[in-house]
This record gives sequence, structure tokens and C-alpha cells, in this order.
Amino acid sequence: MMYDYFARQIEAATDAGLDRIFLDPGLGFYYRNLQDSSTRVRHQMSVFLNSFRLRTLGFPVCHALPHAFEFFGEEVRYAEPFFAVLARLGKADLFRTHEVPRVKAVLETMEVF
Repeated sequence: MMYDYFARQIEAATDAGLDRIFLDPGLGFYYRNLQDSSTRVRHQMSVFLNSFRLRTLGFPVCHALPHAFEFFGEEVRYAEPFFAVLARLGKADLFRTHEVPRVKAVLETMEVF
């Protein structure tokens, strides 16, 4: 479980003297065990939406936003804003993106709600 993994890593880091930490599940990168596109994207969406659970560990959550080429095809530039919505709903604090203007506009619009 991701929560248990990060709890152990945080304990080791704080024992070593670190006190400024971002939790980053690394969802924008290749998964050797999730090579099926649908399985991988379902996993990524679930992690994004459940990020709020990691916040109880006391540190902000960062997400790399994936491209999901196989689903967005020619409209791949809209993948990161799509995943940004899910990550924001999951209470992510920091977003790593290549689509800064698009993601920024989406996140600012979500703040209106």
C-alpha cells in the first residue's frame, strides 16, 4: 500500500534530519508492472483521486501529470489538464507538467468552485 510505503520513507527521512518533504508517487512515468494502457491509467486515476490520504502523513503531495498518448491521441496536450483535475480533487499540492498554461487555467477555474 502506498500509504505504508510513504510512512516508512518519511520515518527514515525524518530520522536522518529531513523536515521539508514532498510526497511524489511518480505517476507520470513508466510502470513495468502496468504495461496495459487501461490498467495503468485506471491505477493513475485512482492514485490521483486518493492523494488526500497521503496528506495525513503531514507533508504536501506532488504529482507528475501523465500524457496518456494512447487515449488522447492527437489531443495529447489535453491529457495533463485532465489528470490535473483528478489530482486537484485528490487534494494534490504541487503539479509537475509540460502544459503549464493549460493546467494553470484549469486549476484556477477549479478554485472558483
